Amino acid sequence: MKLLYEEQMNCWNDVFFNFTKKIMKVLVTGSAGKLGSAVMQRLRSAGLTAIGADLIESPYTDVILDIKDKAGVLNVCRQINAVIHTAAIHGKHYDLDYPREAFVDTNICGTLNLLNASVQHRIQHFLYISTTSVYGTAMVDPLQAVWVDESLTEQPRDIYDITKQAAEQLCKDFFYKEGLHTSVYRVGRFLPEDPNVEANHRLYRGLDERDGAEALYLGLSHHFERFEIFNISSSSPFTKDDLIGLKKNPSEAIIKLYPQAAEIYKINGWSFPESIDRLYVTDKARELLGYSPKYTFDYLLKKSASSDILRV
Repeated sequence: MKLLYEEQMNCWNDVFFNFTKKIMKVLVTGSAGKLGSAVMQRLRSAGLTAIGADLIESPYTDVILDIKDKAGVLNVCRQINAVIHTAAIHGKHYDLDYPREAFVDTNICGTLNLLNASVQHRIQHFLYISTTSVYGTAMVDPLQAVWVDESLTEQPRDIYDITKQAAEQLCKDFFYKEGLHTSVYRVGRFLPEDPNVEANHRLYRGLDERDGAEALYLGLSHHFERFEIFNISSSSPFTKDDLIGLKKNPSEAIIKLYPQAAEIYKINGWSFPESIDRLYVTDKARELLGYSPKYTFDYLLKKSASSDILRV
């Protein structure tokens, strides 16, 4: 019976979304960023009207907006059906010694401005992009890699983590007290990296922004009965049985699952990670959203192998 109910709900979601997407207007904050621009491309390719807002001009910025500007946010949110909120002061800004006030003003107060505007204009969906960084020190274990699913209790390490977690709680508050359909997406690492580091990270903590954009597109089409938080990263091929081995000797576990990796790494002059300290788990997103990332470690291996063949 439960399976039948879920199938019926998924069918209803698909029908509803296909009907409404023709008239849906989605505001994407942080549209000039790596994830924001990928979201803009994904939404427009699906036929949705995506309106990009950012402090920075870009091919995907339609409106110059500072989310700290309450009146500006309220005005931009007119006639909007959904908000995908990617804009933030990030962890890299913490390394650049940005003051705590900057994180609070943008990550908390800016998000609050958007939430209030969404309620006032009766916006249907609010998707908040958070970070796996909120798990913080909970991802530290000297003996084995940490299994990071959504049940792991957050232990923020710095002002960035603190403000992102606080914004998540604001979304939860608005879901239950204001009836705003909010949901949270804790995305993995998608910083620019050299190919070796990128491949290694894609094994356990990395994310391609195109997969992130797909997850958010899927999130738009779902109506949740309760407030939901999702980990969004590249798929990890490992299981809980691998946790100790990954911490001490990850190359053995990697080659066991990907025998071709040894030769590909050798040809490229790459190195396997010396230790893997965590595994981001996306099972919940797979089950509830139908999330299935394409740009995984396996994708990068095949891409590299094809390049090697061409060079020969």
